[in-house]
Amino acid sequence: MGGIWDTYESRVLVRGQNVRGDTLTREKLRVSHMLRDSLSFHPISVYEDGFITTWINNEGDEEDNSVKQDVAIINSDNLNEKYVYSLPDQDIILGSIFFWADNYWIVYEKDANREVYTRAKAIQCNYLLRWVHPGANGPEIREQWCQIEDGTKYMTGELEDRNFVVTRGDARIAMTITRNEYTVKFNRKSRFLVDDTGSDYYLSFDLSKPLKVGHTYNGRGVFKYVLSESNSTPFDNMELGIADYYMFFPDGVHGVDEEENNESGNGAGENNNEGNDNGENNAGSNDNSENNAGSGAGDNGKKVWL
Repeated sequence: MGGIWDTYESRVLVRGQNVRGDTLTREKLRVSHMLRDSLSFHPISVYEDGFITTWINNEGDEEDNSVKQDVAIINSDNLNEKYVYSLPDQDIILGSIFFWADNYWIVYEKDANREVYTRAKAIQCNYLLRWVHPGANGPEIREQWCQIEDGTKYMTGELEDRNFVVTRGDARIAMTITRNEYTVKFNRKSRFLVDDTGSDYYLSFDLSKPLKVGHTYNGRGVFKYVLSESNSTPFDNMELGIADYYMFFPDGVHGVDEEENNESGNGAGENNNEGNDNGENNAGSNDNSENNAGSGAGDNGKKVWL
């Protein structure tokens, strides 16, 4: 009797308990075979929380916190936007970042109807944002991939002579970034340096529109912030591209032990001594050397170790 019952249960699991269940099972099998045979089917590395953590394992190989997944990636009318389809009974996490085709992509929209498969939209990342996070155990440098685009399409209103005048901001950018425990701390006091990594000086931006509920669902999603260009400050580190860096690390040292810090300090002292010797040959250069060696506002006078 047990053998007959086991056979019946196996058929129910395969075909479903009713006509709808049978149709759903057949559709999942069809979609699974169709996606696997498609040229759009690719393996990707998924970072569920948006940030990337790497380490060296016991064998000496580098590993990270990514999860491997096979999905179908379909082109859209916009080259930097893709449709992503999962296999049946698999999920695509809203707000996650995945690596594919030598680029990082943010999942910024997801269809809640995932009975057969999960469908989502992803945009291509183009900037690695860096900032100082005031952690519970002290400040730490964070970096995360995001998308930066022109923000002049976001209008602002000004009241002048009882007339509402709509103006376009010509110094605004828009940033799409994954929501996680670090980016949720951003507010109107947050500042960032954004520019091409080959630039001598980064442009400084203030977060002027910290909208956090527009594209998040059940604690997952993305933030779409608007940033306005502002003046840089002496606390900005132009070498690392991190705003307010020297406010948290006034000595310009981050992430080194005490012994290495002392060695680096001795090396820096030798360079300053050489500068002083050269300054003796040139009148008035000693004062300049002393100013550069101090904790002044000049970025060129600071040394940074990561």
